[in-house]
Amino acid sequence: MMRVEWSPDLEMPDRPRVAALGAFDGLHLGHARTIQKMRSIARERAAEATVLTFDPSPREFEEGVRQPGQRLTPLDEQMYHLRRLGVDLAVVFDYPGRIHAVEPEDFVRRVLVGQLGVVHLTAGGTHHFGRGRRGDLALLQELGVELGFGVEVVEPLTIGGERVSSTRIRHLLSEGQVRRAGALLGRPYAIYASVVSGRGLGSEIGYPTANLRIPSEKTLPRDGVYAGLCTAVRGGDCEALEQPRAAAINVGLAPTVQRATRVVEVHIVGEDCDLQGACVRTQFLRWLRAERRFDDLDALREQIARDARQALREAASRPRAEMRRFDQFCVSEDAGRRGGCPGGEPR
Repeated sequence: MMRVEWSPDLEMPDRPRVAALGAFDGLHLGHARTIQKMRSIARERAAEATVLTFDPSPREFEEGVRQPGQRLTPLDEQMYHLRRLGVDLAVVFDYPGRIHAVEPEDFVRRVLVGQLGVVHLTAGGTHHFGRGRRGDLALLQELGVELGFGVEVVEPLTIGGERVSSTRIRHLLSEGQVRRAGALLGRPYAIYASVVSGRGLGSEIGYPTANLRIPSEKTLPRDGVYAGLCTAVRGGDCEALEQPRAAAINVGLAPTVQRATRVVEVHIVGEDCDLQGACVRTQFLRWLRAERRFDDLDALREQIARDARQALREAASRPRAEMRRFDQFCVSEDAGRRGGCPGGEPR
């Protein structure tokens, strides 16, 4: 998959493209279904399967100010999942940036058709674009008839009567409901982060932990202890290098040792491995308990032992079917690259 950053003077190879337009934060099952539909049309028309997305996500802003902790999938993670979904080209618009000074009709004529060669577009019925967010589905359909590109409205996906949305997933995470969030994502919610030095207390009490450097924009689940999985990855590639291992994950202030800021600490059950400087994927499977303050380190050690046993049982159980549905929309790495732009993704 090739990734390009949009600019007014961007020049692209002259070829037809079928595009999906949206923020796509989270790459949940609704997004996956939309992209699968776009990809299918692209193959039928011998066109490039293209996603038009934003970085930062518009959802990260409140009254024009970017808020921390509001992004489910930071850009590297988002691009990884788009590759898995078989996207050939990702065009990233800076938000807020020059694209938002472009009038909606000019965006369609000059950018979608003129620059990018879009011959078919998929978008949600409530999507707005262009200066002042004045562009809407009606304008897309009107200009599609005039300029000769198709427009397909994608209806929201519901699962068990619940609408699948990034907003809903963020809410579930804020309540510690990682299983329900994972069901809407079609995979366990994950954090991709590098391991940094900690205070070494975990090793002192016999339960070493990997301390994660969390991107400021990344959404964290509710403070507490979780059962999960951890594996090393290829940095920005986000591709697992090994089999996931059972992990007990602590999110919060670690009140027994009185942290000043929220941290994420991961104990890989039954292993004392040096992950310093590595990049890891930490997946959340189940809420175990709230954070609490212990009277002494012995009491903390005993509780961590119980947490580790629970995490091991959870990791050893059969994976829940709803946590694997995202894979049904994915293609192999080779299929994802076939037909795409040469040169790979810029670093």
